Amino acid sequence: MGEATFINTIDCAFPYESEGAWRALIIQGAEISDNAAFAVLHEICRAPRDVNTAIQYTMLKYWQDHFAHPVSRVVIEAGKAIINRSDLSTETVIEYMEHIRPYYGLYAALAITYFACDDTTGEVDERYNEIIAEWQK
Repeated sequence: MGEATFINTIDCAFPYESEGAWRALIIQGAEISDNAAFAVLHEICRAPRDVNTAIQYTMLKYWQDHFAHPVSRVVIEAGKAIINRSDLSTETVIEYMEHIRPYYGLYAALAITYFACDDTTGEVDERYNEIIAEWQK
């Protein structure tokens, strides 16, 4: 299965209630591509409100134990902020985005950082769009 198909398959259809299924998707995403792995993390962090936070942290730990990337640390920190519903500062999110910028095509990682703050100034939107435009050249 290709990256786009995989991501479309899990988008808003992640099996939070089935440990075996979500574990398999974490492994499968990591095998497909770095972006697919981060797409799984995106689904974990941005779960529906009725998903227990403890389960999200269990999934996050399993993801972390089965995938490593140079930007994992900052993306995980952003993901934790989303799970905890506690916004990071605009400055921190922009710093994280700049850390991701050199890794062309990590759209899901960039999206996780994007959603980790309440951008009232528009700075995060601007930086996000700038990086996406750069990657699409």
